[in-house]
Amino acid sequence: MSEKMTYKKANALSILSANCLNLKSPLADCQICQTVCPQNALSFHDEKWEAINCTLCGVCAMVCPTQVFQIDLPYLLALPSQDLILTCTQNTAVPENALHINCMQQLTPLSVVHLLYRHPSVSIYLPTEQCQQCTHQWYAQGFIQQLNNYQIPSDKLQIITTAYQPPAAENGRRELFRDLLHRTEDSTKKAITHAVEKITAEFSSRELEQKEPAVFPNRLPLYALYLKQQLPIPKAQELPFRHLQCTACTFCGACMHICPTQALEIKNVQEEKHLVFHPELCINCNLCNAICIQHGLSWENFMTAEQFVQSPTLLAHSREQICSQCEHEFYQWPSASDSAEPVCAFCR
Repeated sequence: MSEKMTYKKANALSILSANCLNLKSPLADCQICQTVCPQNALSFHDEKWEAINCTLCGVCAMVCPTQVFQIDLPYLLALPSQDLILTCTQNTAVPENALHINCMQQLTPLSVVHLLYRHPSVSIYLPTEQCQQCTHQWYAQGFIQQLNNYQIPSDKLQIITTAYQPPAAENGRRELFRDLLHRTEDSTKKAITHAVEKITAEFSSRELEQKEPAVFPNRLPLYALYLKQQLPIPKAQELPFRHLQCTACTFCGACMHICPTQALEIKNVQEEKHLVFHPELCINCNLCNAICIQHGLSWENFMTAEQFVQSPTLLAHSREQICSQCEHEFYQWPSASDSAEPVCAFCR
């Protein structure tokens, strides 16, 4: 990257209350953001989230499955496609063209993959000693270990854990004056930035004005990169995504309708109904499991990269049957056709 990008880090927590799972179903009881917030800054009133005394540590943005809370990621995704160099606001020993974002804690492995889907490469400066001393208490090494699950090539993603060593200074007079000029400009910019941040510090949160909720973070960018073979992951590599298993289904459609990302779908295939699962859309909210009256959905072992790419997954299928008691047609998995007198779920 030859020139420094024009980028201003977020100075407030963006909140998309319409995305919250608790607004989508009375079965949802997600409080993970409040549980992990170190400042106890989050509160929910009148179907809206508010943040008071927020330090922009990013923990809520990291754990929320539907991206209710956003900090720098939307702005990074909106940048023109080019190589990104990222670091946090506390790290000053970085290249000139590095982008200083709020705490790196807001990033997840999937959000990094999302950035790679939009930008050719991403370099992240994570000096482990500095992270260990940070008041946000982020475990940077754990983040690196999680990223290893995705087998991202080093030419696309670099994690630098050592202090940046700038190139040797030139001895010429011209280079000396140029360096002094840059130092003066940087000092001025820092002073202006500090003044602006001080003025805007009172605004701890803001509600984005939009009628429709934002697109949820999901596995689609990873899925697309795998399909395009831009990430040469071994087929047998296990991903941190679990299989969804179905042991009983009446094809009522409740799970399909409650799923916030349309990861579950009931299709008519010839003379059968099929319940299919799109793992690339799943956010593991578990609403499908909570609403299933058959208690037929459960999470299985981790899926491999090959299984992840072979989407969708057929969970259940059934032909139309006639109930021997109420004489209404019904669908059922496992099939009741072997029985001499098939009985629907309502008559059992």
